[in-house]
Amino acid sequence: MKRYITLLFLTVFSGIIYAQTTDDALRYSQQFYTGTARSTAMGGAFGALGGDLSSIGINPAGLGIYQSSEFTFTPSFEMRKSASGKLNEDKFTFGISNIGFVGIIKPRLTQEKGWQNFNIGIGYNRVNNFRKSSVTQVDKSPTSLLDQFVNNANGSNHQSLNIFNEDLAFGTYLIDTVKNKNTQYITPLFDDDLIYQKKVINERGYTGEFNIAMGANYSHKLYIGASLGIQSIYYKSKVLYEEKTYEGSKSSLYNYTFRQNIKTTGVGVNFKVGVIYKPTHSIRLGASIHTPTFISMTDEYQNEIASFFDPKLFKDKDGNSNFTATSKTGTFDYKLRTPTKFTFSSAFILSKKAILSLDYELVDYSTAKFSDTQGNNNTFSGTNNDIKNTYQNVNNIRAGIEYRISSMFSLRGGFARIENPYKNSLVDEAYNIYSTGFGIRQGNFFFDAAYSYSNKDESYSYYANSQTVQLEDKNHQARFTFGFKF
Repeated sequence: MKRYITLLFLTVFSGIIYAQTTDDALRYSQQFYTGTARSTAMGGAFGALGGDLSSIGINPAGLGIYQSSEFTFTPSFEMRKSASGKLNEDKFTFGISNIGFVGIIKPRLTQEKGWQNFNIGIGYNRVNNFRKSSVTQVDKSPTSLLDQFVNNANGSNHQSLNIFNEDLAFGTYLIDTVKNKNTQYITPLFDDDLIYQKKVINERGYTGEFNIAMGANYSHKLYIGASLGIQSIYYKSKVLYEEKTYEGSKSSLYNYTFRQNIKTTGVGVNFKVGVIYKPTHSIRLGASIHTPTFISMTDEYQNEIASFFDPKLFKDKDGNSNFTATSKTGTFDYKLRTPTKFTFSSAFILSKKAILSLDYELVDYSTAKFSDTQGNNNTFSGTNNDIKNTYQNVNNIRAGIEYRISSMFSLRGGFARIENPYKNSLVDEAYNIYSTGFGIRQGNFFFDAAYSYSNKDESYSYYANSQTVQLEDKNHQARFTFGFKF
């Protein structure tokens, strides 16, 4: 007897029907401003310190602290390792984390009180890296992805099936109509079949932000700044999902593979304003607000299914037992509005030898929203409600310390706590980032180096009631900043 099982599909397979998902909203809303090596080494806690090109992306008021023009360039190296049981995948990335210039404009006549300088900054910071590979598997699953295809297909004739999913399964004999019932479907699997399942994901891409900023210094006590951020998004994902029957199965199906390819590109804009106040020479207090980033996005996608049957049990009319079907390439344009972000910061300078810095970041991921190209949210009302019900407000903490051993050499350390964005307590993706580094100053030249490490645990099910898959994501990053003051 064939089986009919309705599955509640979770976000791990959200790309099967190409529509925007809660995962997409979170991917493009999470941003980490750690452009320069100095900022990275100090945990990204530069909201009150300023004087670093990374601060343009955190609190643009930090631009007003500069007293001389500066150029910086930061190459970066990243290694991510994903492990699930005995399965491991590594990905290495080389890129540009930061490049920027600050120019100083000073009035001809200045007094002890009043405007001291007006600074202009132009810079690029990498704010997210999507490059990652992972492999997971489930042994002896009592259910199959084909059950989902059957569930979606039931009630439609084969000419009306989704051309990216169920139609491909139909064209490769993974689902078929019941005899004399053109809108009811079955799979070649049996009730007692146990299925081996494997999923391989290869992702790459980034979010980068180009900033044009202005900062001002009033009496060396108050610093204000604003910036226009222009973001570019590039994301590419190749997913291979495989299922196969075990030896002894009565099914005619050996195995099949389902490949999904998607590329997303986007351009967005945001605005940031901030302030830094020095109540004393040793204390700095800062605050900034980032408006939502308004992004215009385009998806390109294509799917492919290949099936392999036992030729002794199943052949088509031409004698074939292996089949392949590929969808056309689809495109879809839409918009995304990311959440507003607030940052409150403090820094303490101790005897001109040490710096302690702390940033508190507040962002509510449940407020991200999709809309169509006309700005209509109703088109995505279901997805936007899912975002609201899935995500929550988070309070991220960044802390850093710098100790100046001499006028030429400094040591640094940092820590960041990234809170869990999910409301469901069973899904916990909170993690810590640990960092360290050093800096060398010689005349107008400086060199900074930093290393950071994070380890995030993920767990999910392929679909309802299936075995939970555990995935460990280790991230090693190294950055090197070359800078010149003039």
